[in-house]
Amino acid sequence: MLMQNGKVIAYASRKLKVHEKNYPIHDIELAVVVFALKIWRHFLYGVHKNVYTDHTSLQYVFSQKDLNLPQRRWL
Repeated sequence: MLMQNGKVIAYASRKLKVHEKNYPIHDIELAVVVFALKIWRHFLYGVHKNVYTDHTSLQYVFSQKDLNLPQRRWL
């Protein structure tokens, strides 16, 4: 969901790919964030934005010492 001035201006969704169905839930949540940033990147260039999520394990992804391969690629 993309918001501007407190109002929703766009939604995005997609099905999980076959290999993504085997991902742990925190990897799926991170993949969703990466997907949204990719499709709306033209809105985001040159501005500072905050990403909000209700998934608590993503709050600590930057402080983890050992990341798996998809997490390393996405960060």
